[in-house]
Amino acid sequence: MNTDYAPIVLFAYKRLDHLTKTVDALRSNPEAKQSVLYVYSDAPANEKDAKGVEQVREYIHNLNGFKEIHVTEREKNWGIEKSEIDGVTSVVREHGRVIVIEDDLEVSNQFLFYLNKCLQVYKDEKRVYSVTGYSFLKSRIENDEIYGYTRSFCSWGWGTWLDRWENLKRNLSKQDVRFVMRHKRALDNGQDFSYLFMHQYKYDMLTWDVAWYYSCFANNGLTIFPYNTMVNNLGMDGSGVHYNDPDQKNRVESIDDRKKIEFPLKLVPLEKSTLDTVKYSKVSNKISIGKKIRMFFRFWLNSMEVLVCGQKSIGIKEE
Repeated sequence: MNTDYAPIVLFAYKRLDHLTKTVDALRSNPEAKQSVLYVYSDAPANEKDAKGVEQVREYIHNLNGFKEIHVTEREKNWGIEKSEIDGVTSVVREHGRVIVIEDDLEVSNQFLFYLNKCLQVYKDEKRVYSVTGYSFLKSRIENDEIYGYTRSFCSWGWGTWLDRWENLKRNLSKQDVRFVMRHKRALDNGQDFSYLFMHQYKYDMLTWDVAWYYSCFANNGLTIFPYNTMVNNLGMDGSGVHYNDPDQKNRVESIDDRKKIEFPLKLVPLEKSTLDTVKYSKVSNKISIGKKIRMFFRFWLNSMEVLVCGQKSIGIKEE
């Protein structure tokens, strides 16, 4: 494989224990020593978070194990939305492609090989908007070498190219609301994206990943994903910003036990991977029938409210 590896962008805040596991997992990849790492450290949002941010910054200034390490410390709190968009945009504009990691992800020892190889192989397949190492499917031994296309996007360990990222919609309008209403089923793909989209639009709290997911879908973009996840999310323990329910449990698997990844990937057609995603999605299977019904009606109520008296547009402001 071409040894010009894609840069890695790592976003950190105050969780030193999570961050050390993330970095150790990255360094278990042979490609780490030849990869440039960009670390973005957000400033504390309040006095309570100051100590954690200080500990994280001390740690990242003593990092090693990568070809180069560049650290950006925010002087004021940007929040994950603006910080992540700015960081990804800055790095992908310089390098043309990027691998993105947050500070609560544990990646497999083949993660960097997989992402780098995909970013090379599929760079000219313009319908592929991103590649992710995470899968919402239940892992099965027989699916260890199976990959698929999905209309969904997952931000838990992913990569993209400049020409795709430039299509990110930072501002959404009622025209986009109508588009979501027309394409609700395809957008959801076994998850609850349409509900989340409408909730965020109603309360003017657009997150970067929802904006990117929508941008990919609106441009007929696809994401390549492994049927068996190669990323563990360690942040669903009450310590994060978006997943802060202490009753949630981390999904931890033996991701280093996967078979050696071989290219070309065994990619199943979009139609089959869509059916599999809807049928076997871990997210979908966790939601009760009663809750699904409530979410369905809440989506349409929110949609009507937004169209009748909601804001004309919402967006994520650039710093």
